[in-house]
Amino acid sequence: MKKTFSVVILSLLFVCTLNAGTVGFTLKMPSVLKAQPGQFFVFQADITAGQTILTDLQITFSDLTSDNYNHYNHYNHYNHYNHYNHYNHYNHYNHYNHYNNHSIPASRLTCFNLGGTDFKGHPFTKKVDVPAGQTQELWFGIDLDGIEAGLYKGVLTFTSGKVARIVPFELTIEGDAIPNHGYDFGKSLARLNWLNSSVGINDSITKGYQPVILNNHEISILGRTLEIDGSGLPAAIITFFGPSNQELKSDGEPLLNYSFRFIIEKTNGEIIRLKPGKLTILSQNQSKVVWNVLNTSDEFDLECIGQMEFDGFVDYRLKLTARTQVALKDIRLEIPMNRKKSEFMMGLNHEGGIRSPTWQWKWDVTKNQDMLWIGAVNGGMRIKWKAENYVRPLINIYYAFGPLNLPPSWGNGGQGGVNVSDDGDDVLINAYSGSREVKPGDVLNYDFELLLTPFQMIDKKTKFGDRYYHGGGPDTSVKIAKAQAEGANVINIHHAEDVYPFINYPYLDENITGLNQLVSDAHKANMRMKFYYTTRELTKNLPEFKAFYSMNGEVIFPGPGDVCKTVINPNGPNEWLKKNLHGKYIPAWYNLINEGKFKGETDLSVITTPDSRLNNFYVAGLDWMVQHIGIDGVYIDDSALDRFTIMRARKIIDRYRHEGRMDLHSWNHFNDMAGYTNCLNLYMDLLPYFDLVWIGEGRDYNRLPDHWLIEVSGIPFGLPGQMLADGGNAWRGMVYGITNRAAWTPNSPAAIWKFWDTYQIESKEMIGYWEKNCPVISTNPMVRASVYTGTDLSIIAVANWSDKDQPANLSIDWVKLDLDPSKTIIFIPAVKDFQDEQRLTGLDQVVLPAGKGLMIVVTSHP
Repeated sequence: MKKTFSVVILSLLFVCTLNAGTVGFTLKMPSVLKAQPGQFFVFQADITAGQTILTDLQITFSDLTSDNYNHYNHYNHYNHYNHYNHYNHYNHYNHYNHYNNHSIPASRLTCFNLGGTDFKGHPFTKKVDVPAGQTQELWFGIDLDGIEAGLYKGVLTFTSGKVARIVPFELTIEGDAIPNHGYDFGKSLARLNWLNSSVGINDSITKGYQPVILNNHEISILGRTLEIDGSGLPAAIITFFGPSNQELKSDGEPLLNYSFRFIIEKTNGEIIRLKPGKLTILSQNQSKVVWNVLNTSDEFDLECIGQMEFDGFVDYRLKLTARTQVALKDIRLEIPMNRKKSEFMMGLNHEGGIRSPTWQWKWDVTKNQDMLWIGAVNGGMRIKWKAENYVRPLINIYYAFGPLNLPPSWGNGGQGGVNVSDDGDDVLINAYSGSREVKPGDVLNYDFELLLTPFQMIDKKTKFGDRYYHGGGPDTSVKIAKAQAEGANVINIHHAEDVYPFINYPYLDENITGLNQLVSDAHKANMRMKFYYTTRELTKNLPEFKAFYSMNGEVIFPGPGDVCKTVINPNGPNEWLKKNLHGKYIPAWYNLINEGKFKGETDLSVITTPDSRLNNFYVAGLDWMVQHIGIDGVYIDDSALDRFTIMRARKIIDRYRHEGRMDLHSWNHFNDMAGYTNCLNLYMDLLPYFDLVWIGEGRDYNRLPDHWLIEVSGIPFGLPGQMLADGGNAWRGMVYGITNRAAWTPNSPAAIWKFWDTYQIESKEMIGYWEKNCPVISTNPMVRASVYTGTDLSIIAVANWSDKDQPANLSIDWVKLDLDPSKTIIFIPAVKDFQDEQRLTGLDQVVLPAGKGLMIVVTSHP
C-alpha cells in the first residue's frame, strides 16, 4: 500500500480578526485540519499585529476532546459506521469503546516558536514580540501517537499583555496509521518534533571510558586523577598514560607542583584570606561528580562549584560576592604547572609547538582566543576562561559575525589577561583581571573549564587499520569499487554528491532509496559507510527551512542578511536568499548541481546559531539514519556543535554500531578571518568522542616537528591523525604513523597501507622521537626518527624537515631494539612513490632527500 501523510501549511484558511482597544491581531490558520493516526501532525498559522506591537505573545492549549465518535459523525460520511459496517461493534463491546469519551491532552500540543526542550534536555520558553503591522509565522505540532480516529475539538488561547482571545479549532483523524510518527517522510514536517528530542541524554559513559570513581577527595577517570583541595579547586592532577599514549602505567606523573590558587589582592598589596567551609558532594554517578565549597572572608564570599566527568572535562563556577566595599589591585587564578609536563603549548595567540619561556596575552574579542593548552605528549591541561555571558562564538570565516563576549570578571573591560612564565620548577599560568572597586552585593563570576589530556589510549587497530576513501567526485556508484582498488575499508560520503546533494540534510526523501542501497552495498563489500553531517551550515532545500527561519534567530543565525559579504560570497547573497529571507542571515556554502535528479538546483546554505535546538534535530536525525539507513558513523567538518551534543551523538553510534566511527576535519583557523585560534584547541572538548582527526585544510606541512606533533598528529590527545592539504607529506607523516586519505588528492596512500600490512605495523609498539627511551636518535636537528618495534623486526621511520638533502646521522641502541647488530639485516623495501629498494650495510651513511624520508626495516631474519 502506498504510504500517505498529512501536513497543512495554510492552504485552506480560517481568518480571525480580534481587537481590544488598540491591541489587535489577525490570525490565519487552516480551516480544515486533517491528520492520520500515529502521526506527529504539524500545521502553520500566521498572526499579524494590528496598530500596536504584540508583546510577549503566549499561546495555551486546551485538551482536544471527542464527545462521541458516532454522534458527531451522524451527518457526515462516517455515518455508516453506526449502522452497518464492521466498525459498529466499537460502540458496544470492544476495547475501542473509549472513543465515546476520548481526548488529546494539551501536553501533546506544542508551538515550536514559543519554546520547547533545549539541547541539554531542559524545558525553556521564548519571548515572542510581533511588531505593529508585521506577521509572525507560528508552527504547531500535535503528537497523535496512540490516538484513534475521530473528530477532536479544542481551543487555542492567544495572550498578549492583559488581552486574551480564544480561538476554537477542530482536528479530524482518519485514514491509515502512520508508522514512526511520520519521521520517515520529511515532507510531512513531522521531523520538526526532533527540535525537542532528548535522545542520547543520559548518565551513561561512552565506549572506551571508565566510570568515575570518588575516593575521599580524589576523583579517578581513565588514566587520570584529580584531587580536590579544601577550597574546592584542584590540589593535584596525575597522568598515568605512557609516553606515546599506547598504554597506562602504574606510576603516575604530576601535572601540578601544588594547588590552584585563587588570589584577591587589595590595592595596598594585602592578600585577602578566604577560609574554606565544608566540601560537599552534591551528586555522583558513573559519568560525573559534582561538589561545592563556600569560602568566606570579611570582604567576600567565594562559592566554588566543580564538576568532573568521565572524559576529563572539568567545569568550575566561581561566584565571588562582595560583602563590603573594597578597592582591589587584582583578582587572579594562578596555576603552578610541573615544568616537566609543560614542554608544549597551544592557544592565546601561540601556535602549537614548543612552549615559549614567557608568554603574555591580553583579552581581545576580535580574536577567538579564550583557552590555553599546556602539556607534554602524555599529560596536559587545557584551560578555558569564561563568565555568565559566555555564548559559543561562530567559527571559521564567520567568527567576526558572532565573536566572543568579553567576560566581565576575567576581561574587566580589557584589563585582564594571561601570563605564562618559567619560575624555577614551575611553569606559572597567571590569569589576572586587573584593578577594580566593588561594593556590597556585587557579583563576579570567575568561571573556567579544564580538559585533562590525553583522553584515551591510541587504538592501533583504528590508527593503522582504518583506511579512508574520501572524495573521488559526485558519482557514488563507483566509489565502492574504487575504494576496494585502493585498499580502503571506510568510505566517507560528502555532501554535493549525487545521492546527497544538499549540505547537512542527507535524509531528504528523494535520497533515501539511493542511500540505503549505497550503504547496503558497502556492507556487502565489508566496508564502513559514513556521511558528512554537521550543523554549521544548513541548506535552504530542507523541508523544515521555512519553519526554522520563523524562529527568529534561534536556529538560523541572525546575521547582516542582504548586505553580508564573505570570501565565499564576495558579491553578497544569492537572490533567492534576498527574496525569501528578508534580512537577518549569513550566506554560506553554495553549489550549482549540474547532473542527476536535482540538475539545475542550487544548494544555498546559511549559517546556524550555535547551541540551539538544531542540536536536538541533529542528534535525532543521526539516530534515524543509523537505524533506518544503517550508516556506520559521521564525518564532521569544522563543527559548530558543542561537547554535550557530540557526546549524545557518540552514544547513539555506540548503541547501534559497536564498530562505528566519528572523525573530525578542520580548516586551519590561525588567521585573521577565524580569529587566530588553534583548531585542536577550539575542538579539544569534542576530541574524546572522535576516532581520529583529519588535520587539515590550509595546513603547511613544512612546519617543524613540534608543530606537527601538537597540531597535526593527534597523539597528545590519544587520537590517530591524518593529513589533508595536498595530501600532506608522506615521509614526515610516517614519523607519527599517519597518512592522507585515498581519492581526496592524487597522491594515494595505498602503497604505504600495503607496506603496513606486509610488515604488520599494527602489532608493533610505536616509540616516538619525543620519548626519552627511543632506541634510534638523529643528531641532525632537521631530522626526526621514530621506531615501530616488534619481535625480531622493527621499522625506523625517518624524515628530513629541511628543504635540502640531509645526512640522517642515526644513532641506534641495539639493546633497546633487542637485536644483535652483527646478525641484523638492514634494508629499505620498495614502496611506490615513496622509496626505492635498497640494501644497507649500516645506517651511518644514510642521506635523506630534501623534505623526504625513508622507512627502514631492521630484522634478525634473512
